[in-house]
Amino acid sequence: MFSDGPLTRRAPETIRYGTGRCALGALLVASSERGIVSIMVRDTPTRAVRDFGARFPKANLVRDEKGSKATVAKVARYIAAPLRPFALPLDIRGTDLQQRVWGEVRKIPFGETSTYSRIAEAIGAPKAIRAVASACARSWFAFAVPCHRVLHTGRRREGRQYDWVEYEAKLARIRKP
Repeated sequence: MFSDGPLTRRAPETIRYGTGRCALGALLVASSERGIVSIMVRDTPTRAVRDFGARFPKANLVRDEKGSKATVAKVARYIAAPLRPFALPLDIRGTDLQQRVWGEVRKIPFGETSTYSRIAEAIGAPKAIRAVASACARSWFAFAVPCHRVLHTGRRREGRQYDWVEYEAKLARIRKP
């Protein structure tokens, strides 16, 4: 499990979260004072809450369904039609390399894909293919940082990432003029 590194070096913070449903399953959206820190899509709400707790083991996690309701609804609408870049504020935490990878991933247009090697080249680290793959695996921003659009070789495989790519491909076909 990937825990939030920066929290090991500072006092615990309060992170509020809410749950709901989206087109792909149970949705959990968590926010700090600076923005959304995590968007999770899981099979069940229980699994989302468990994974979220493991992600932020030192934070004060506050379930705030009422306060998070509007944000959860906006994220669910975005997942249903991720046609434009994600507009809500994000509190993205990671190393400098992860930040660069996630910034580049956010540039991939809806309905398109890239590869780990193309992302590595775009951030100026062409030999960092494994680091790009690792950064994509460590992203906790389902659809807001669309790491599911980054494929190993450009070929589709099985698994949640590829299910999400297929979901976007179907949406793209429906929305073409």
